[in-house]
Amino acid sequence: MDNLVIRRYIDSDFNDVIRLLRDYFSISDGISCFEDDNNSFGLVSLINNKVVGYARVDKLKNIGKNCNYYLLNFVCVDSDYQNMNIASSLLEFIFNKAKEDDVSYIELTSKSSREAANHLYLKNGFVIRDTNVFRKEI
Repeated sequence: MDNLVIRRYIDSDFNDVIRLLRDYFSISDGISCFEDDNNSFGLVSLINNKVVGYARVDKLKNIGKNCNYYLLNFVCVDSDYQNMNIASSLLEFIFNKAKEDDVSYIELTSKSSREAANHLYLKNGFVIRDTNVFRKEI
């Protein structure tokens, strides 16, 4: 897509990104997933200066394997702009950044009900791991 721009999230993107996140995820009003540092950042996809996609990237250390990895969260594209290769372009941007950033692998979780998203991840080289996700609320 010729007029697609992918860049780091900036504070003025907040309202547009919150709108996207509310469309796809159960988020609270006090969400604080926008704090960037050297190891965590958001990316937005824009068409004609309109935010149409978002992904959150956290760079973590796998101590057991002695390597860095990315954990992706909140990968989403505005429903009016789906099936236009925006999410794949966003993932490709992240893959290239990972190579620059000494990252060995990328992980994400996705609900099985998000069939289109799961197809996207498989199409872009992700594999489903044989694992369970456990959580304990505190």
